[in-house]
Amino acid sequence: MSLKTRGSAAVDKAQRRLALLKSINENLDLGHGLSIEAYTRLIDNTRATLEAHNTLLSNLEESRKTMTQMDNALSELSERMLTGVATVYGRNSMEYSKAGGSSRKRSASKKSISQVSSIVGVPTTQPTQTATNGKGSLSNV
Repeated sequence: MSLKTRGSAAVDKAQRRLALLKSINENLDLGHGLSIEAYTRLIDNTRATLEAHNTLLSNLEESRKTMTQMDNALSELSERMLTGVATVYGRNSMEYSKAGGSSRKRSASKKSISQVSSIVGVPTTQPTQTATNGKGSLSNV
């Protein structure tokens, strides 16, 4: 999942407002810290902080991908090391167990479908018997 960089609607709006304020007077100073100079300085500082933030996000994403690749490489090598011990000493050896391998029999850990009993009860019904009642007519028994 990639981290999203961001823009700043406040910086965009302030940049437009600055242009409008400069149209009144390039050196507008309304007193109490409300000046073109202070406004410009805060816009520039906010923009620089936003750029630094987005750069950090980019570096963090790169770091995350590097960590994922290193984790995968380490997991693969760990598996290969265990397989190497199994090849040299056998899967039922003490060395394999010491290396973290499981010495259980493979047939015991896997259940095959053929081991499941397939006894299905089929109801049996007896056919209806018909017999004659002695007078030549049929009756159900």
